[in-house]
Amino acid sequence: MKQRTMRLAAGLGVGTLAITGFLAGAPVALAGTATPTVTCSLPLGQGEKTGPMSVTVDGPTTAKPGETIDLKITLGPSPATSPAALNGIKMTPSIDFALSGGATGSVTLAGAQTTIDIPANTPIQSPPFTVKLQVPATATGTVDLTPTKTTTATETPYGNFTTPCAVTGGSGVAQSIAVQSTPETATLSASPGTVEAGKETVLAGTNWTAGGTATPSLCAADGTACNPAGISANSLRIGADGVLTGGVTIAPGTADGSYSVQVTDGNRTATTPLTVKKAEVPVVQRKVTLSKSTVRPWTFVKVTGENFTPNTLIALAGVEGAKPTFNFGVAWTDRNGSFTSWILVTSKKTTGITAVEIDTSFKFDKLGMAGITVK
Repeated sequence: MKQRTMRLAAGLGVGTLAITGFLAGAPVALAGTATPTVTCSLPLGQGEKTGPMSVTVDGPTTAKPGETIDLKITLGPSPATSPAALNGIKMTPSIDFALSGGATGSVTLAGAQTTIDIPANTPIQSPPFTVKLQVPATATGTVDLTPTKTTTATETPYGNFTTPCAVTGGSGVAQSIAVQSTPETATLSASPGTVEAGKETVLAGTNWTAGGTATPSLCAADGTACNPAGISANSLRIGADGVLTGGVTIAPGTADGSYSVQVTDGNRTATTPLTVKKAEVPVVQRKVTLSKSTVRPWTFVKVTGENFTPNTLIALAGVEGAKPTFNFGVAWTDRNGSFTSWILVTSKKTTGITAVEIDTSFKFDKLGMAGITVK
């Protein structure tokens, strides 16, 4: 079997995991491995991490327009490490690809959520994961995919974080897909594949009845229970070449969930998956920075915090992983949610300094952390 070389990159940070993936066609399976360079923007005031990371992708090599393809991604150790051991971390990865050749635009592919343990001071490695890609319905010939960015959502004891990673070196076309069209079958795809109720998604397709009238409906995920009223407006058009263009607006009030859009022109019918979901409001990440990252025991360290709740009591503590090391301090945030205070670091076991908001019922919540080394 002819081997292809793919390029992809990922990185991860304390309490977070940043990851990248790769794509190919069907039905013949093909694996490729590369070690490009990735730069990740890490949370908790850690800055950026850059380094090499190996990626192996198993997937098919040919596909039909509109077909959905499964790809398995296996990553090597990340260039980033965690100063504290973290167990039971929930991680959801996604990756962006730029399309070129037989199709243009970009796609974002997401893997399923997994739970991992992150050891301290050890290169972080993600378990293998699977992503899905729907080949554009208008794709023809060979479609090339180039990874451009990865984003990882994580749930940790210190909060929920989103970590973007960009390929900064050694990248290029990750894989090429030979698209095999079937002229007698109409194709359909939606971009974006996730949309809010009351918003529009653009449809595309080929092999429709030339000059025909396209009628859309919103259906259940399995293609049943189709309802034209689920589409409040559309601008669909079928050209003389049988290419479908235009968009459909999902009816306001449609509940979040998995659906499909069906289009018929009286002679041919096709469906494409669609997720209806409200847009997520970005969560501002709390940031904690220290005046020193390496200290001797019995040293005062200046602690600065940003993006906390304004005018709120803050408890400072030294920790070893998730355990306190009995170095404590307090602070009050100003009207901008920032604070500056000092903490006396006494224990050699201290691996980080936490800053925790305390509400009026003395409930500890909304935590930020910065790593530290005590020698």
